[in-house]
Amino acid sequence: MEASKKRFIVLALFALTIAALFAGCADLSTSKPERTAQEQLLISTAADRAMSRMDLRSVRGRRVFIDNTHLQAYDAPYVAGKFRNAVSFNGGLIVDAKAEADVIIELYSGALSMNESAFNFGVPPIELSVLGTGFTTPEIALFKIQTQRSVAKFSAFGYAAVGREMIFSTGTQFGSTTARSYTVLLAGPFTFVDMPPLPREDKEEIFSLVVTPEIEDAQQADEVQQADEAQDADEAQDADEAQDEE
Repeated sequence: MEASKKRFIVLALFALTIAALFAGCADLSTSKPERTAQEQLLISTAADRAMSRMDLRSVRGRRVFIDNTHLQAYDAPYVAGKFRNAVSFNGGLIVDAKAEADVIIELYSGALSMNESAFNFGVPPIELSVLGTGFTTPEIALFKIQTQRSVAKFSAFGYAAVGREMIFSTGTQFGSTTARSYTVLLAGPFTFVDMPPLPREDKEEIFSLVVTPEIEDAQQADEVQQADEAQDADEAQDADEAQDEE
C-alpha cells in the first residue's frame, strides 16, 4: 500500500513536470500598455461630448489666453488641445501670453475617469493547490455582464484681461460613454459601445490617393471621349426626331 502511494506521487510529480515544460515552451513574452485602446476611447469620447456642450461664441474676434492651471484631468493634454480647438473653431484668436490677450479663459475639470462593474451568474475562478502546486480554474460564465462607463465634467469661464470683469461662463457640462460586454452560455463576450465606430480603411480610397499624371491624363481622356460620344448620340437622336416630324 505504501509503495503504491509513493508510485502515485512520483507519477503525479512527473506529469506536472512535463506539463510545466510544455507550458514553458509555448509561452511567449509579450508587453502590454498600461491602458487599453477601449479605455482611452471611452474617456476621450466622454470628454468630446462634454466639450461639445460648451458655448464659446463670446470669444469670436477676440484674442484669447487659455489658463490650464486648474485642469487636473487624467488626460489633461487631450482636453487642453480639444478646448483650444473649440476656442479657435468659435472664432477666438489664441495667444501665448496674458499680456497679449483681450480675454482670459480658465478651464476646470471635475471628473474624467471610468467606472467598471461586473455581474456573473456562473462559477468564478477558483484558486487550488495540488501537491504544493497552485493553479486557478477557468471561469464558467453562464450569463455575465461587464460594464465600463466613463464620465467627464468640465467648466470654463472667461474674463477681461483688463478690468477682470466676467465676460461669459459655460456652466458645468457633462459627458459620458458606456461599453457593455455580454457573455451567454460561455459564448462571447459581445461588446456594445455607444460611440461612433472606428473608421475602416477603404482600399479604393487609399489607392485613389496615389494617382500618377499618366493615369490622371488617361482618365480625363476617357471622360472627354465618353462625353463626346454622349453628345453625338443626343444629336443623332434629335436629328431622327426632326426627320420623323417632317
